[in-house]
Amino acid sequence: MASLSTSSNIEIIPLLPEHRQSVINLLMSSFFIQEPLNAMLQFDIPQEPLAWADHVVDESLRDQCSFVAIDTQNLHKTIVGVSLNGVSNRTNKEEPFMVESEKLNFIFSLIDKVSDGYDLFDLYNTDRLFHFDIINVDENLRRQNVSGRLISASEDKARQLGIQGAFVVCSSLYSRKAFERRQYEVVNEILYSKYGDERLKHMGEHDRCTLLAKRL
Repeated sequence: MASLSTSSNIEIIPLLPEHRQSVINLLMSSFFIQEPLNAMLQFDIPQEPLAWADHVVDESLRDQCSFVAIDTQNLHKTIVGVSLNGVSNRTNKEEPFMVESEKLNFIFSLIDKVSDGYDLFDLYNTDRLFHFDIINVDENLRRQNVSGRLISASEDKARQLGIQGAFVVCSSLYSRKAFERRQYEVVNEILYSKYGDERLKHMGEHDRCTLLAKRL
């Protein structure tokens, strides 16, 4: 059982096609329910976020720079964590993935707002940037540095690819702290209380959306 596992039993390996459904299952049972912003918005699971989750996993498999955490103590080698990542190119304008969910579109608007006006390609004088899309660890294994190991493996892969900068948008204090421990610096942040949405008035310590970046 995951609750009996320790960090020493967790292996970090590249995301592979055979992990696809297990990663989707983890996102549905953990990320879309427990991540503070998602919890406040209360998604209809799995219907509402499923198409976007499928898209993110497929994009991550395409870019081949994402990682999963495997519980080696479990007979079925359960996936207990994931870092879904990608590579952005300055010259490639990516078309936004269209979804029907108002809640997902609201989150996308937050990401756009906190990123607006900040050209990280110029900041790091590069044509390629590594980005973290989702990092999620089973609640039974949090505070055991599994997220830190996922971030570290991802950074190592980015360096192997010759990428000089990485960025992430964090919607909670927990994720922000995980990246700040890895020397990511705050580029911009927006307070939910100033965004004008009643749903975000009681976010407590998870009171802001933050763009962080790091030179690799």
